[in-house]
Amino acid sequence: MATTIFLLALALALYTYFAYPAILHVLSRIASRPPHADPTHRPSVSLIIAAYNESKVIAGKLENCLLLDYPPGKLEVIVASDGSDDGTNEIVQRYAASGIRLNALPRGGKTRALNQTVPMASHEIIVFSDSNAMFRPDAISQLTRHFADPAVGAVSGDVRLVNENAEFSESEGLYYRYERAIQAAESAIHSMIGVDGAMYAVRKGLYRAPSDDIICDDFVISMNVLRDGHRVIYSPAAVATEDSAPSLRQELRRRSRYIAATTHALLKGEGLPRPSQWLAWWMYLSHKLLRWLVPVFLIAMLVSNAFLLDDPLWRMVFAGQVLFYLAAAGGFVLRDRQGARLLRVPFYFCLQNLGALMGLFRGPLKLQKAAWVSPDRTVLRGPGDSDPVTPRE
Repeated sequence: MATTIFLLALALALYTYFAYPAILHVLSRIASRPPHADPTHRPSVSLIIAAYNESKVIAGKLENCLLLDYPPGKLEVIVASDGSDDGTNEIVQRYAASGIRLNALPRGGKTRALNQTVPMASHEIIVFSDSNAMFRPDAISQLTRHFADPAVGAVSGDVRLVNENAEFSESEGLYYRYERAIQAAESAIHSMIGVDGAMYAVRKGLYRAPSDDIICDDFVISMNVLRDGHRVIYSPAAVATEDSAPSLRQELRRRSRYIAATTHALLKGEGLPRPSQWLAWWMYLSHKLLRWLVPVFLIAMLVSNAFLLDDPLWRMVFAGQVLFYLAAAGGFVLRDRQGARLLRVPFYFCLQNLGALMGLFRGPLKLQKAAWVSPDRTVLRGPGDSDPVTPRE
């Protein structure tokens, strides 16, 4: 029994991290379905910026919006302020003469703020953004060119993390490059499973409001587009930058919150493909659900292996697992030292899965609140080719 549990858990973990991306890569080469993209297509756009106590970065974000290269009269900017009380609203109001609108709402969570702001949007395409995501001037043009294809319902951009001060930037960058490769392959074959909430666009007519208590608004909104039979496309040419989590604690909290949010949405039945969408289901289960469960597989491997130590081969396997987790612990202790580069990969892997394990408990128990907590912010410059950034999920 212990052998079966170990082998099943190992097979699922290997499939999730290696076999699924490999299958996607092959399919994207032989069954790619590139959408029709017209670089001259410029539909009218409403840019909605979600904000909660963003006084450190909101002025920079609005200045960034005013520098966007998009036809005059075809772009409006609305800030959805979810109960901000740190001066964010007053800063936004100073930009009213530039046409930037403020929707100041009582505290109720990001999803509720978006649901109450989308009806205010005047235009056919909604671009959603976070307050600390700085767009390249052509970012919106790169998103909207894909809407020339009527099959496309949503487009996600490439949001890159500014990681100069991150304690795990190298491993973080490797992880996000891995994620981007998966998302690009999914997009080429069919649709991305989820989008980057810091920069993505949706046809307003396809916006299906999630429940106000949904936390992963971007995931559910984009999956509802897919559920309606439209494609969700990844556009690597649409680039923005965003500050990464400045501390291990915040990265752990971010990962835990995301997994809690997505499992909560799963249990509510929101953001799921239709039963007939078998390809989307395969991607959803392989890329998302199994990834969320990897920490369970890892625990099952370690515990089941502990019941097999009478065999020398299984003792070697157990020792290998213990050494891996010791390497991760070493990566934590020595994370600031140059000579510990190889230890940072197991450390970041374990950090991500510890956050996922915490989220798996918080989601079903409804311990994760819909109202967000604004992380520490650093004032960002606009994105440029020389910025020290790495792709993000």
